[in-house]
Amino acid sequence: MRAENAYGCSLACAIDLAMRYVIVIAAIAFFLIWDGMYREGRYLDATVRGVSHVVRSITGQI
Repeated sequence: MRAENAYGCSLACAIDLAMRYVIVIAAIAFFLIWDGMYREGRYLDATVRGVSHVVRSITGQI
């Protein structure tokens, strides 16, 4: 008999799914630290400016 969790996965499958989230969060944190230390936040600044421009365009606040 195989033990399953609420999602119908075995324990190993659940660990694999959780590990994907850990890897994605670690990659994002590494990028933010790298951008802040070595690029002075240029990529993050450009991203925030682009997203705010899109939001203003959608909401009609120019």
